[in-house]
Amino acid sequence: MKGFARTAGSSAVLVLAALLLSGCNTSPGAAALVGGDRISASALQDEVDQALSLPNVQPSLANDRVGFTRSELARMVTNLIVAAAAREHHLTASQADIDQQLNSFAQQAGGQAQLIQQAEQSGIPRAELSDFTRYYVLQQKLADQLIARIPVSQADLRAAYEKNIDQYNQVHSAHILVKTKALADTILARVKQKPSSFAQLASKYSTDPSNKDSGGDLGFAGRGQFVPEFSDAIFKAKPGSFIEVHSQFGWHVVHVIAHRVVTLAQAAPQLKASLLQSTRDKLLAEALASEGHKIGVHINPRYGRWDFATQTVVGVPLKDQVSSPSPTPTA
Repeated sequence: MKGFARTAGSSAVLVLAALLLSGCNTSPGAAALVGGDRISASALQDEVDQALSLPNVQPSLANDRVGFTRSELARMVTNLIVAAAAREHHLTASQADIDQQLNSFAQQAGGQAQLIQQAEQSGIPRAELSDFTRYYVLQQKLADQLIARIPVSQADLRAAYEKNIDQYNQVHSAHILVKTKALADTILARVKQKPSSFAQLASKYSTDPSNKDSGGDLGFAGRGQFVPEFSDAIFKAKPGSFIEVHSQFGWHVVHVIAHRVVTLAQAAPQLKASLLQSTRDKLLAEALASEGHKIGVHINPRYGRWDFATQTVVGVPLKDQVSSPSPTPTA
């Protein structure tokens, strides 16, 4: 995960237009109303205070409290819109779904600790990570459903697959790089006789400083990561074997550890999502805007107005602001 955006869409809501027009209760303590759900001004400020008190929060957020408050309100509104849209489309996010996505976030961040740090930098407390992820999962499921019926040709899928083949066809290898064939022959004979000695011999003999102290491990990699001579040899070799390869860098004694292939059929869902990413984003934005219009989004003018297209709370010019805390409907 490259990082967190505090808004998971964004919107702010207040009193129902019907209430205003009929002169009914205007709920002066509300920051927004989304459908039948009320977001109180005190609840909003509590969220803002908690976020800005986090030890790792970015100073820029605290330096723009007004802007951050709008973002928080937008997040709270968007969550309600997403929940309504999920109900409309019969979608749910199980705890298993949430845990799986959290694990994915952690892997992208470099670990659980890094994930928590990144979240706090964006104003998301650790205790809110699960809830944040729940609404993210619901949005992804909604987007997946929206593009499910959009066709992508087999030719386009195969072209995308071949273009990114290094992601789908990879070999895990380790090597010991030396200058002469004679030394490579000696090392090869020794590792074939005693495979467990490979890491020790890499540390002693390899001239590749980037991995000699980690047993010469090169990890999983596609063909394009290595020079052709090396790639050709390891992709032809049987997993578990030890081979000798000559390249422009010298002589390699190589342990071909494993070979994994993700087939086109297995990669198709990911490839389709990638090819339709812009369409997917557009359909999701349209669906949330439509749901927002349907249930009604009303923002207290002291915070701004709701922009259905961008799912954000937008500030209004000073001359248009209302001093009264009474909410007005968003156009």
